[in-house]
Amino acid sequence: MNPIDQKPFVLTYKSDEIDRLAHRAIDGVRSNKIRPVDYEKLRNIAAEKKFSAHKTLLKVKKFEHLSKQNKENNLLKQHKMVWQKEFIKLNSLRKRTQADIDNHIRTNAADTGICAQIYQEFEECQSRLDAEFATFKKSTTEPVWNLREDLQFWLQENMADLRLGAPETVEKHKEIKSMVDSVKAQQQQVLERLKHEQICLEQELKIGEHGEMGSANLYRRPHIQQGIPEKAFDMECPDEDLKANVLKEFIFIDEKYLERLNNLEEDHEWTLSHGQYGGWDEMDHTNFVVIYDQYTYDLANRRMLIIDRIKRQVPGKTRADIVEHEHWWDTYRFFNQRSKAIMSDWKRDREELLEKARAVFTEACVAHELEEVKLEYTKKQEALRDALYNQVKQWREHKMEVQRIHEDMWNQQKEELQKKLNEQQEKETKRRNEDKKQIKVFQNDREEKKRQREEADRRRLEELQQALAEQAVFDRERIQYREEQIQRKIEERKFKEEEKDLEEREKEYRLEMLREKVRVVAESNPDRMMSQTQAWQSRLKEDDTVYIQKPLFDVHGFTASQVTSDNRVKLEQKLREAGLHTSNYARQMLKKVAPPQAPRRDMESNVFKFE
Repeated sequence: MNPIDQKPFVLTYKSDEIDRLAHRAIDGVRSNKIRPVDYEKLRNIAAEKKFSAHKTLLKVKKFEHLSKQNKENNLLKQHKMVWQKEFIKLNSLRKRTQADIDNHIRTNAADTGICAQIYQEFEECQSRLDAEFATFKKSTTEPVWNLREDLQFWLQENMADLRLGAPETVEKHKEIKSMVDSVKAQQQQVLERLKHEQICLEQELKIGEHGEMGSANLYRRPHIQQGIPEKAFDMECPDEDLKANVLKEFIFIDEKYLERLNNLEEDHEWTLSHGQYGGWDEMDHTNFVVIYDQYTYDLANRRMLIIDRIKRQVPGKTRADIVEHEHWWDTYRFFNQRSKAIMSDWKRDREELLEKARAVFTEACVAHELEEVKLEYTKKQEALRDALYNQVKQWREHKMEVQRIHEDMWNQQKEELQKKLNEQQEKETKRRNEDKKQIKVFQNDREEKKRQREEADRRRLEELQQALAEQAVFDRERIQYREEQIQRKIEERKFKEEEKDLEEREKEYRLEMLREKVRVVAESNPDRMMSQTQAWQSRLKEDDTVYIQKPLFDVHGFTASQVTSDNRVKLEQKLREAGLHTSNYARQMLKKVAPPQAPRRDMESNVFKFE
């Protein structure tokens, strides 16, 4: 407890206090110090407090709703900005493509020959399609709009009769409703037939050559003619062993690349087992791919926006399904890139081997012609054959080394991709766990505060009821007691006045005796008064020793290092740099930070203990 709050004992005595107590005892309940309790007023105050609390709760709920609405609007705004960029890009691409098509048609239609006839047929087909579309619109859409206008006009003319319930108007209204239902059924049949035709056309496009070029069939192993090509067989080589050894290299290359493709498919067995669309519907997968490509990697909160957009556009898909499909799509694209690279290397190596075989066979032919001219160069021919074969073998080893380097690079990229996905997943899991912990702590704090508040209200109500009961008993006893005390105090007042006179005489006598004791009896000594004291002389002796390292002034506070070592000062500097030093969060954090040393008990303050 702070010593400042300790009230001293009242030692003074005033005679008029007895008079005030006597008047209060005589007045009793009519005294201005004692007022009756107005329970109706207390009930009204409690009702006002409850109503105010209810209004505050409604405001909090309204703020929560506005916060959710603002969050939803911000998400939609970000989606809208992304879609606008994508729309501008697609629109520019469409215009550029349409301009290229028109330019191509104009260039080729102006020529003479079969190309001009083909493009002329294209124009006739386009004009025929436009005429059929106009006919279809005239026979289906325009009658519906005319019927709508006629119905609106009829309703405006007969609205009053229809509200009054005229029999003829009601009967006519029923006929119109049946006619409208019939038109709706006809329109539904037309839409179903058009939908069926659309599905049939899409199936035809998927089956034909156009389907192979679509994005749905992303993985399709290209066809490469395996084995020894016919051109290699047709090449002339005087040495059959050399030709057989060189031609075997084609089979060796095919086996190596087929093994690489099979290993790649085995590594991505889980990816290929989900099919072309990852277990999703074709349209859902197409929407996923389009949305995934719209959000660039430099966009903030890209993954959260993608998941939110897919959940809105592809109903029925949970976050787990979307994350799993995203992982499948990344591995699927990596598999396709790797397979295309392998097929490209395979095709290139076969072409290079064919050119190398042609060069080797040419050199072998030249060497054979020289051998026919000069038989003594037979041994050199064999050496040349071995050298040529070593060149092919060296070339093969070189290609195998390049292939191994490419495989190492792709494996490293695969590991980096997997590591990145794992880091993103761990980060997301950690963030969700922290959010759950914070929500749990907030709920527990709120329940604890609510329980404490209810417990305090209950205890306060019991205390008030007990105090009221005790006050009633005390009031009755106090009235009886005061009546008895009035008579007793009147008698005591006379006795105390006599005692007071006696005490005054004794007090004056004691004061006189004290004055006699403290009167000055020493003689006057001016020299002693003007001379130096012993304390001053002892101090002058101490000042004779000079300390060079002694500071100029005595320090009775804290140094800069002591002040800056306090965690509260460091936290305040960080909050000030972040611009949060005036917020409620900063006050709460500074309140929780403990000082470097616990304060003394006599230095503790209770000024803000009720806040």
